[in-house]
Amino acid sequence: MKIYRTIIILIFLLAFEGRAQVNEIIHVEIDCETLPLENKLNSEANDFSPFIVGDMIYFSSDRDPDALVENENNWSKTKQINLYQGKLKEGVSPIGKVKGVRLVSEKFTANSHTGPACFSRSGDTLFVSKVMTDKNNDTNYPQLYMATKDGSKFGKLQELPFNIKEFSFAHPYYDSYDRTLYFASNKPGGNGGYDLYYSQLTNEGWEDPLPLIGYNSAGDDVFPFLIDRILFFASNGWKAGQDLDVYWKVLDTKIEPENLKGVNSKADDFGVFVQPGMEKGFFSSNRNGNDDLFYFDMVRIVTIRNEITGEFRYKNLDANAANVKVQVLDENEFVLFETTTNENGEFIITEVDPDKLYAIRADNDNKGELELTLKGAGEGVDMIGDKRNVFAYKKVDMTNGGTLALIPDNMIDISLNQGHLSGQLIYESEPSRYPSGMEVVLVDEEGNESIKRVTDDHGNFEYKALSLAKNYLLKVPAGDDDIVLMIFDLNGNVVAQMKTDQDGVFTYRNIRPDAGLKLDKITANDEVFKYTSQTIYGYFEYDNNKTLNREGLAVTAFLEDGTPIEKEITDQNGAFRFRNLPPQKNLLFKLSGVDDGMIEDDFTLYIYDRYGKKVAGLKKGQNGYFTFRPLGYDNTNALSTVEEDHLSFILGNQNKERERILVYFDSNQSKVKSGDTKILDNVAKVLKENPSVKVEINAYADSKATDEYNLILSGKRGDWIVDYFVRKGIDKSRFIVNAYGESKLVDKENDALNRRAEIHLY
Repeated sequence: MKIYRTIIILIFLLAFEGRAQVNEIIHVEIDCETLPLENKLNSEANDFSPFIVGDMIYFSSDRDPDALVENENNWSKTKQINLYQGKLKEGVSPIGKVKGVRLVSEKFTANSHTGPACFSRSGDTLFVSKVMTDKNNDTNYPQLYMATKDGSKFGKLQELPFNIKEFSFAHPYYDSYDRTLYFASNKPGGNGGYDLYYSQLTNEGWEDPLPLIGYNSAGDDVFPFLIDRILFFASNGWKAGQDLDVYWKVLDTKIEPENLKGVNSKADDFGVFVQPGMEKGFFSSNRNGNDDLFYFDMVRIVTIRNEITGEFRYKNLDANAANVKVQVLDENEFVLFETTTNENGEFIITEVDPDKLYAIRADNDNKGELELTLKGAGEGVDMIGDKRNVFAYKKVDMTNGGTLALIPDNMIDISLNQGHLSGQLIYESEPSRYPSGMEVVLVDEEGNESIKRVTDDHGNFEYKALSLAKNYLLKVPAGDDDIVLMIFDLNGNVVAQMKTDQDGVFTYRNIRPDAGLKLDKITANDEVFKYTSQTIYGYFEYDNNKTLNREGLAVTAFLEDGTPIEKEITDQNGAFRFRNLPPQKNLLFKLSGVDDGMIEDDFTLYIYDRYGKKVAGLKKGQNGYFTFRPLGYDNTNALSTVEEDHLSFILGNQNKERERILVYFDSNQSKVKSGDTKILDNVAKVLKENPSVKVEINAYADSKATDEYNLILSGKRGDWIVDYFVRKGIDKSRFIVNAYGESKLVDKENDALNRRAEIHLY
């Protein structure tokens, strides 16, 4: 039996992007070196609060925009703060060129201060503080707003619902992964001055803001910025009588905030931005008289407890992952340590060098899909294996998603430089309902909606002859967070499964090295579709009452050797869906949870394809399983050696010519061809002499007539064979009939070979 291995790569020095650390952190030290900018980004006015998205740098400034933007009048007299952007031509450095500095949007000005601002990971959503004036008492109150891109430009600013007009809400930072906005406010109930708060975005909207425990002092705590679970902020309250200094603190720890070494001066230092990887960044300071931008190099040293502790469990099976072999491998896949999980699926490996790259590999003999939790300080990091049972806790950079990462190799025409994208939208929680009539849009690199399709009744859509010279994002504007996108290859196997982000955009696999915590080696250049999976759609119908509510039935999928893989629960229509089964494998399904008033033998399991076409009607057979044979032919019989030899003796040359027990039918006929009744007679002899042997009949049709008609016809062919054996004196209870209709053609050019039935003895 083939052994499937699960692999997870650990990089210990990047352990903060998850909600908790992979290993227990004993000490963190951060040190910086500040360098002045030599790229003329600063002006004679105030320039502060930098933020970088891709190769664009954004910052706030009260400089005169007349020199930058035409048709603006008299702004130099107002010293109004506005939001600016420029392009970093040579990356983040103190000497790199910055081109095209200009206003982000003239829509944001409106005669009031605008900034500072932050952006979502994709750069498509902006959060900004904008000063509103109370004309009754001539008082200014910063309030928080957001805007999303409409094409290549930002739309209208929308006020956030938790603002309070009489108090300030400013300095936003948005964590795209947790959908959490951090900001500063002097609203009532704080520790004094400005305090740090956070609000999470849920499906119901923004939650009420909560104070950030452990960060707020009796002074002002402002300008939050979060990266790798380390929150940087500025404060004048952690040391009495000082100006603003930059501090940092790891989230969910009790250690007090620490002063950021190498950045702070005797003046105000604030508004830090740290690049992914935590090796460099920008900040603001008024040490030169005005607010200016500065560059810094950063060194972070993390000391962790040198052990790996974790717990494996099965995702869809009610069983502990006990006795799973766990290995730690080095970069050359040399086994360094080995252990076995206990009865609860737990393991621990000690004496691990934290400065090296390791892999954790688990051998579980293909007994279902595993989940892994790595434990350390905090609540642990949960990881779910993908369709290959590869564990990956990754953060996807939305700017790198596109259909070039979605088209599998066998759907690409290299000579024409074109690809074919075949996909389906499904509702994850509703296996019998589909997003039909839903618009699917390809958005080009300029943000234009280029090509549109509408899904069919079962959520399918196709993009043919796509140019591989272009890159697109795939977007479902009306989608919700229950929708899953599946991409198929030429053989009908699923090669990708994705969920949307909050803007309805799908991404897959194109992951930048700096996109967050790295727990595997996959990069944007790795082969994406090396592994595939099989999706099985099905529903149970009760023969005696087809309208019966069949919700809550448990369906477990097994490999042919009886190894359990996954478990699903049916909806009210008896429907279920398995999305991660091994491709092109014979599969067994077992039903449980049947009410006492129902007879399990009276259930029929119908398997259908992505287009709603029924491909099989199965009855309970060997050992209580419903057996699905997607390859359409089984050339073995589960008989003892004595029974096998006896069968070969009785069938003689007929058996050799027909490759096991195979009979054929004339067109549109349910009765076997006259010459094949001799084969049935010989099988009847074996059955009479071996009363413990049972029979599974898999019946098929050619592709003429409709799908539904052919499925019914193949069922009638199987029933005719059963009736023939019954007339020979064989008990009907020994037979099971599975109908496959036209779903498994063995020869598209010769229908005579497709009109067949396979007889399997066990």
